[in-house]
Amino acid sequence: MLPRSIQPLAARAANFATAFGRPNPFLVPFAVRTVSHEAADAAVDTVADAGAADKSSPRPGLRYFVGRNSLNNLGVYHRNKSGGNYKITMLKYAEGDLAALKKDLTFALGLKESEVNINRLTGHIMIKGHKREEVVNYLNIQGF
Repeated sequence: MLPRSIQPLAARAANFATAFGRPNPFLVPFAVRTVSHEAADAAVDTVADAGAADKSSPRPGLRYFVGRNSLNNLGVYHRNKSGGNYKITMLKYAEGDLAALKKDLTFALGLKESEVNINRLTGHIMIKGHKREEVVNYLNIQGF
């Protein structure tokens, strides 16, 4: 028998699959179901039409974009500083004209200009107080 480092991958997978007395379903080859081209094309057209109708995109006149994280959530987080006395909401993944986003958030949430700040180094928008739900609702209404 060859040393483990030289042994082919298929042989190692087969040995591992049967090592515990029962085959591992993730390592055993499986059958793939095929669909005719006509049925697949019809399904793709149906999905594309439904997706275009349901997907809400950001307003075309916006000069900024708010992205999502790897879990497809908006990057809005609560932060506590000074032992929990200073509460802030942080908006991440914003691109474009952050001043316009700050102005829109200030107006939509009914805040003062001094309660919303932009960190130019990181590109984060800091909002005084815990206002995650309000910010997420506003961004969802805008289509982000």
